[in-house]
Parts: sequence; structure tokens; C-alpha cells
Amino acid sequence: MAKNTLFNFLFYNEANVQLPHGHKLVLSINKSSQHAYYRLELPKGHYLIKDGEKNFLLDNHHISIYENEFRDNPKLSQYHYTAEFQYLGETYRLHVYFNAFDQLNQNIAFEKWTEDGYKVVDSKNIREQLLILALNHTEPLLKKVRQQHHQKIKELEKRYQDCDEKLSTYFDTEASTAEILKITEEACEILRELLPLIRSTSYTGILKFHESTVRALRKMDTTPFENSHPLASTPHAAPESEEMDDIPDPASLPDSPLLQTKIEQEEVKRTRQAHPSAPSQNRSRHKVEEEIQKLSIEFQELSTAPIEIQAKKIEQLLAKTYEINLLYEQTIQLKYLPQLEKIRRGLQKLEASLLPELLFKNKFELAALLTSAFYLLRAEKYMSVALQTRNAKLLDFLLTHGDIDINQQTVSARKIQFPSAVHACLQLDSPSTPMSECLSLLIKHGASLFAPSNKGLPLVYSILAEEAHPLYKALFMTREKTIDSADFLKKLIPLLKAYLERETVTDIEKNRIESQIHSFEYQLDILENVQAQDPSSRFLMKRINHLEEKYLGDIVRKLRQDPNVVEINKKLQIAAKVLNSKISRAQQRQANIATSQNFENLEKLLSRVDVKELDYDLIKASALESLNIQLQLIEAKAELFDLQKEIRSTPVVNNGSRKYKERLRRQDELLREIRPLEQKYAAMQNFDEVNRDLETLESLNTVIESFGEQLEGLGGMAQLLSQFSSIFSSKGIKLSFTEENEETHTSSCSEKEIDAPSPSSH
Repeated sequence: MAKNTLFNFLFYNEANVQLPHGHKLVLSINKSSQHAYYRLELPKGHYLIKDGEKNFLLDNHHISIYENEFRDNPKLSQYHYTAEFQYLGETYRLHVYFNAFDQLNQNIAFEKWTEDGYKVVDSKNIREQLLILALNHTEPLLKKVRQQHHQKIKELEKRYQDCDEKLSTYFDTEASTAEILKITEEACEILRELLPLIRSTSYTGILKFHESTVRALRKMDTTPFENSHPLASTPHAAPESEEMDDIPDPASLPDSPLLQTKIEQEEVKRTRQAHPSAPSQNRSRHKVEEEIQKLSIEFQELSTAPIEIQAKKIEQLLAKTYEINLLYEQTIQLKYLPQLEKIRRGLQKLEASLLPELLFKNKFELAALLTSAFYLLRAEKYMSVALQTRNAKLLDFLLTHGDIDINQQTVSARKIQFPSAVHACLQLDSPSTPMSECLSLLIKHGASLFAPSNKGLPLVYSILAEEAHPLYKALFMTREKTIDSADFLKKLIPLLKAYLERETVTDIEKNRIESQIHSFEYQLDILENVQAQDPSSRFLMKRINHLEEKYLGDIVRKLRQDPNVVEINKKLQIAAKVLNSKISRAQQRQANIATSQNFENLEKLLSRVDVKELDYDLIKASALESLNIQLQLIEAKAELFDLQKEIRSTPVVNNGSRKYKERLRRQDELLREIRPLEQKYAAMQNFDEVNRDLETLESLNTVIESFGEQLEGLGGMAQLLSQFSSIFSSKGIKLSFTEENEETHTSSCSEKEIDAPSPSSH
């Protein structure tokens, strides 16, 4: 379980944290889990959540920030929002969980208090209201807290750098032991304050080195204070390492590969060597002199070695300096400390100059070995260079190893200061400097696309709303986190609705945003019903995504967001969901496999069609016609399926009852309706259910055979694309009709009867 750096910031800086008026910070313990957490109590205000005739009145609310976070367990996320409501004397509770990137971790939990504790209740109708309430009270406040957290880290790092420079000066002069001890203790205090606030382990080894130096210096100092408090000499004195118990334990961090085990072993030995004899002291002093001399020679050789050798050995030599300092702290003389300190500083200086050299030469595997210098990656200049040069590998390296607060760190590029790297990507993107790959990497590493633009809309909205935004490619590259993520849409939709409620906009702009919201709601409805339970469905979905990205992206996206297409697709989804419930999963898998076999030919064909040359209005008209035919077929086939089932289950006596004959007449009507529809839609028969949701259905039986006729002219090509738009515009609502000769109770009916519809996976 990882330490929560945000909790640590509040814990060590509680008295200095600036909160808005009416907010209160309280340290508490969870009664059930015994986890420590901070409760940011929020002003009550007057908020009503309306669900039909029910009005849930907000009673109290707060943000909980736990001591530890476990990213695989949403309930131990970095923080969560809690609100309690009253309705007719009953208590309801809301939980909304967020991770370290301010992303929703799971579906919201809306519960009602009962005698048996809190029980989850249906909140589908009020989910958006609840999310808006949570987001409005978490995002602005957490942004201010994170800014203070980030500023504190910068402040401590600057203080340590100043302190380290003083140490260098002190060791190079005739400064007294007491003076060196004082500044070294100050360095330790600063690092102890800094370590809990960051995830990086870069400073852990440095702190160990300074602590060991402090212990050695205290042994040398002859002041009355030191003589009366010989560190680690009596059981009454608290050794420096025990002071570390009060700060975040480095064991909660990933161990430094070369140091941690060795240091821990030697700390045990050190306690047994508190009073070495005179001969052993002499031997130790001679040994430390040899070790330092050997280390000095190795350092000099390394200084002139090729950068490849330097990168591979520098961490080993740094580890050796820490080891020597720890091993001989009881016997080391003051004259050796400047030598050891000089070697350590020389190695760190060499590493600090080597890191950017390797990065800018794209030698990232070697740069990854310089773990003690990773704290330098938080410097803004590295991010600026990565974005300005559009160096995706450099950017990925920084985000992987730099412990960068990606959503809070400002960045400068082309002499412009941006609030975040995402803002920079949107502003810097142009035909000559495309930023899609950089933006996709930022998203991959947890960058938020929901920060407000200058207009107050989420940044990502400008990408989604524009007909062919060049940065949409970045969303394609991270579709599992964006356009194909239910959580992504769950957060986007309430933000857009909150914007419309909050801001005064023109009717044109309002209609445009509402149209986009309807499109997103439809996509969310599909994604929430995804049930990709078998490999054939997942494989088929990947192939559809590939074709959409490679050949049909912009046109398909435009179709999918068109209000007319959205409306018909909603009806299709409902109708197809009904039909889908009538068939077996085995039939769905068979349909998936059959459809997948056609995709290779489909891709070859699309590679010869330049969809950019096709007229969009013609494509849209053809798509709507095709979708309407599909809707009629689905509804007719679903009714026929049930009707034939009733006919087969009805005993026939004396040519049947009146109700039985009415069913036969209705069957004849349905057959007459279906046959011409099937003829019009012959190229769409036998389509398997390919949508990611695996819920709605369409059919395609002989599409490949019909392509030749359809490609004879521009209108034919438009019709071709419109047929595929019926796949992609709704992410593949499909029908599939399998051949199943079913018998009715009369021969005349059996001649008229057609196969029962057998939809495949959506």
C-alpha cells in the first residue's frame, strides 16, 4: 500500500494550509478500518437533489483524504467525497472516489441507512446531479491544495540545494566540527520534511548519507552537549535512525536497488560496534583510508570514461560512498569526511550533467540507470524541451520517472507560460507542429482533459466538438481512457450540463452543446451495457476500431454525432436489445466469427476508396435510409420471432381457434413486410453483433458480393460507405439472421414462414 503524499502534506503542514472561508481540516480515524484520514469539512449550503417528487436535502458533506492509498482498491483511493442527505426523516449517503489524477475511480455509491446498515439504492436518475455536486466541491478545492503541495515541494528542494552548497563550502574550509554538524543536521531536517511529500526515492540515499555523517560528527565533537549525549553509546540516547520512525518510513517506498538491504544490514552491525577497542579502531581507520583512496581513484577514472560506462557505474560508486560512511561512522576521522563528501558531490555533479546529455541524445535506457538524479526531472525545462521538440520518447521518460504532478505543473513553451502540459498541447498544435502523440502520452500517464478552457468548458470539448480536430487522433490512441471509457463520459456530461446551468450562452451555442451531450449520452448508454464476454467479440471489436481509425474516422465521427443519426440509433439500440435477448450466446459467437471473416476483404476494399472525396450529405442520407430499414427489420423480426413461437406452442384443433387464425394472418402480414425490406437491405444481411456493448444487432449477409455493383459510381461508393456508417456511426448496431427451418402447424404457413431472427453480438 503506497503512502498518500497528499495526506502527508496536510499532516506536516496542517497549520499552514490555506483553505477557503468556511472550510475546516480535521484529522480523524476510520472506526471500521482504523485508517487515519483527514476530513476536509465543507460549508453546508442549501442543495437539493431532485428525483421526481423526491427532494434529497444536503445535510453535511466533506472530502476524506486517507493516510495510505491503494490504487487497485477504489475505497482506498487518494480521496473521496462524502455527502449525507435527508428525505422524509431518512438518511442517504453518497460516496464518489477519486485517484491521484483526480479521475473517478468507480461508479458513485448512493446508499440508504437501514437497520442493517447502509444499503445501495438506485441512483440512475440522479447520478448526474450527484456527480455535479461532488465535482463542484472537490475540483476547485483540491486544485488549491495541490498547488500548495507542489509549492511546498519546490520550496524544500530549493532549501536543500542551498544547504548542500553551504556544506560544500564548509568542508572545503577550516570550519569547525560544530559548524559542519549544524548544517548537516539542517540538511537532514529538510530531507525528512521533503520525503513524505514525494513518491520519488531519489533523496532517500542522500538522507542516509547525511544521517551517517551527523552520527560521525557527533562522535568527534568535544562540546559539553555532545560529551553528555554520546549518540548510540548508551541505551538512553535515541540514535538518529530512530528519529526516522516519526517520518514516513522509506520502507514504504520502493527500495533503492543498490543501497537499502546493505544499509539495513550494516545498521545492525553498527550498534554492536559502539565501543571498538584501540587496535580495532586503528585497523578501521587504516581500512577507511584505503577505501576512500580506492574510491577516489575509481571516481577519477570514471570522470574521463565514455558516457556509457559512466551511466552504468555511477550509481555503484554513489552506493559505495554511502556504504563507507555508514560502515565507519564510529571510527572515521574528520579529515576523511571532506574527502568522502567531495567524492559524493563530484559523483552527483557528474550524474546531474550526464542525465540531460543522455536524454537529449535519446539514450533513454542509459538515462534510466541514473536513479539518484531523477528528482532533477521535475525541473520545468525538461518538460518544455519535450513539448517544443515534440519528443515523445523524452516526454514518456519524464512522465515515467520524474514524479511530475502532470495536472498542476506549469510549463513554458515558445515564451508562453501554460497552466499545464495539456493546455500547451492544445495551444501549440498546428499542421507544422502536430501534438497528437504528445497529448496521447499525457493522457496515458493520467493527465486530465477536463481542466476548464478560457470559456469555462472542459478542454477536451473543443476536440470532440470540432468536425475534424487534428488532436482527435490522440483520443483514438487512448480510446480505452477517453472515447471508449464510460468513466470519461460520466465526468464529461455533468461538466457540460453544469456549464450550461452556470454560464449565459447564445441559443446557437446552447443547442450545439446540448446536441453534443445527447451524442455523449447515447455513447455512454452503449458503453455501460458492454458485455464482451468471449474472445471472438473482443477480437471483432479491435478490427472495427482499426478500420474506423484507418479509413473512416472523421466521417464516422461526424455521422455518430449527427442529431438525426443519434435519434435513430437510440431507437435501434432499444429494438435490437429486445431482439438480442431472444437468442443464445452461442449464436452470437457464431455470428461474430462469420462477420470477422469478412473484415479482411472489407479492409482491402476500403483501402481503394478515398472516403474524403465522398459527399457527406449523400452519405448521411444513405446512412439514415439504411438505419431506418434496419430498424423496421429488427422490429418486424422480433415480432415475428415471438409470433411464431406462440403459433408453434398452440394446439391445433379443427383448423385452430379464432386467436390462432389471427396469429397466422399477422404472420402473413409480417412476412409481406419483411421480404421487400430484406431485398432492399440484402447487402446488410448476416451482420454479426459487433458493437463493443454486444447488445444491439444488425445484419449483413452478402455485403462483399454486392460491393462490385455499388462501386460503379460516386453514388454507389457513398452507399457503400453509408452501409458501413451503419456499423460505425452507432458502433455497430447489427442484425443477423441464421437459417433455422421452423415448422408451423399448417403447410400453408410453413411455405410462407421465414427464419426466426438470430441477432449476433453488438
